[in-house]
Amino acid sequence: MAISERDLVDAIESTLFLYPPVAGLFQELGVPGLRGRISKIPHPLTNLAGDARFSDLEADAKIAKVRDRYGGMTFGWVTGPSSRPTNLPLRLEAAGLTHAESLAGMALSDLTRVIEVNPSVRVDEVTAADALSRSDLMADAYGSPFEVIRFFNEVLAANASRIKSRTYFGHLDGGPPLAWSYLVYLPDSPIVLLGGAATLAEHRGHGLYTALVARRLADARADGRTAAVIQADRATSAPICAKLGFKELCGLEMFASISEAS
Repeated sequence: MAISERDLVDAIESTLFLYPPVAGLFQELGVPGLRGRISKIPHPLTNLAGDARFSDLEADAKIAKVRDRYGGMTFGWVTGPSSRPTNLPLRLEAAGLTHAESLAGMALSDLTRVIEVNPSVRVDEVTAADALSRSDLMADAYGSPFEVIRFFNEVLAANASRIKSRTYFGHLDGGPPLAWSYLVYLPDSPIVLLGGAATLAEHRGHGLYTALVARRLADARADGRTAAVIQADRATSAPICAKLGFKELCGLEMFASISEAS
């Protein structure tokens, strides 16, 4: 059964908020009309709102309510093709949030596509415990605080019985891990998410990212999945994914409110 473009776009937008709350890690933001999570970690990814469906008349008040809910902590807000009202990005900037990042929502519907990889790259699947123990490496590669990557490793591990996910490390010439990535299986769906992937800056350009994409697609195909989506950074991973056959279906814009105390 063919997967519609609308289903793929929905997956691109919704998977930013795929995981349910985990006691001690985060809770739902609790503002009607949008999705969001709130944690104790002051970062735009751990405190993230989005998928807003506001009317023109209520939008500014809702933005103020979100600000109040975060209580002055650093938080992020993502907008996409389904966000309402359509001028929400302008309203967010008027409310003091700054544009932080542009992402390309991309999809691949042919998981049989052959991807050539560097034979010097080895990709290993690792356990949740392995990922937790190397949160420092993952944080360095992603360019984010250690606490943020550990947060997501803990969230994935805590939800393992409900949402299947897999973590991979990439190695070059038999050396130590230099890159990592997630593969997340959307429940009751033929779609997988190629989640947060990164390579240590000094080792980029050797095909580690491409090998991680190829391995995840092969594993998803072996598990009967037929399509993959990704939220790709326009400056780094999106151009690579385009060469590998991914098609951009939508754009996502990330905004942030940074607390001076962060």
